Amino acid sequence: MTKGLRLLRQVANQGECGVRELARQTGLSSTVVHRLVTSLLDEGFLERNDQNGRYRVGAQAFEVGRAFLKSARIETCAPPVMQDIVDRGEFNAFLGVMRGSMVVYLSAMQDNGPITIRMVPGSEAPLHTTAMGKVLLAELPDEEILQKVEFYRRSRSEAAPAVDTVALLREINEVRTTGVACSEGEAFHGIVAVGVPIRDFSRRVVAALSLAMPTASLTAANRDKLIETARDAGVRISFALGDREN
Repeated sequence: MTKGLRLLRQVANQGECGVRELARQTGLSSTVVHRLVTSLLDEGFLERNDQNGRYRVGAQAFEVGRAFLKSARIETCAPPVMQDIVDRGEFNAFLGVMRGSMVVYLSAMQDNGPITIRMVPGSEAPLHTTAMGKVLLAELPDEEILQKVEFYRRSRSEAAPAVDTVALLREINEVRTTGVACSEGEAFHGIVAVGVPIRDFSRRVVAALSLAMPTASLTAANRDKLIETARDAGVRISFALGDREN
């Protein structure tokens, strides 16, 4: 079974393969590869290209992939990871997606700490003021980021404070490099948050996760722990969604 899966993975990565080529790449004998290919062919996991005699991924493998995508939804993958962090009494955890110039909260889990951030699913906050929002903005071209900030300001008329777009783009560029965004007192007074991307099987950023704690409790040690915990949670959720490159 393990050898068959190795073979199938090799074909999936390469596109089309012949028996001898597969034997060389997997380290298996041609006899074993031929037997495995025949079994995978019979079950529909491989199909043969009659024009060149090479093998490619078959329809049954696609059906298995569809079943994975159906079950691997962020609504089911993220909450257990977030709850585990909150249950340890370390940080508040939030999950959000981009909608226009805002980040929309899909989930908000609070620990029993002294500060409660009153966000519920469906709540919104400006992208450029939150750790999650900055992570999501980092996937966009600078021009589109500026357009979103300007749209937000116009939609809020004179009530929205001016945004230092030069500093914002500088910060976003750092997020692109490090994969982590920070927000300290920007969206919520007295709160520091760290945001990380959530990627699916295609490596596309589909959401963002943030962990938060009171600024008054922040030290160099727990800042490092905040970042490390957020990174680990982002990798775990992304892995559950099919991302295998972290």
